[in-house]
Amino acid sequence: MVQGALACGDASVRKEAAARRAASEAALRHRLQRAKREGDLSKNADPAELASYVMTVVRGMAVQSAGGASRDQLRQVAQMALRAWPKR
Repeated sequence: MVQGALACGDASVRKEAAARRAASEAALRHRLQRAKREGDLSKNADPAELASYVMTVVRGMAVQSAGGASRDQLRQVAQMALRAWPKR
């Protein structure tokens, strides 16, 4: 979806794809806010920053996958992203 929307010349498709990406990030941000309230996420963690980070990594992984990255390569990216996750 990411690559297709970026390459598409149709403005309405790009707008719809952007809206869906924004909605996904907002949903994750809300979930991380709840995790912070419930003590499952560090008090110092910023849910908005984390949601942006996670969605950027996920979208990048989708592009890499479409470009032929192996499961092991993608797993390495995910493991690196988890090492950057704030500790509780």
